[in-house]
Amino acid sequence: MKKLILLFLLAFGGAAFAQPGHPTYDVSAARKACTDAMNSDPIFAKDIIATVDKQIDQKTIDAHMDANKHIQKNEKHVIYSYAAMWIIAALFVAFLWMRQQALKGEIAQLRKDLDAAAKGGA
Repeated sequence: MKKLILLFLLAFGGAAFAQPGHPTYDVSAARKACTDAMNSDPIFAKDIIATVDKQIDQKTIDAHMDANKHIQKNEKHVIYSYAAMWIIAALFVAFLWMRQQALKGEIAQLRKDLDAAAKGGA
């Protein structure tokens, strides 16, 4: 049964695409008619340009408003991540400072041991 349906679709399905009487639309003629209308009436041309500018401006405003909503929604996450990075950086600096102090103490102890060995051996 499936083979019969598939065969039917293959045989008659392509016929819908090959309709010769389908009208075609000439884009260049429509563009020429629109350009002629705009050139003949400057007020009409200004109205079209103003409408397009408003649409573009509104799209820009909508995009900015959408971005603003996303930023406000995700602002807490950004603040938390910056706070976490500052805390990690402060802890790292504190760790380095403590390690430096320990190394200074160890160097001082080694100098004392070296001085004591030099006095005892001489």
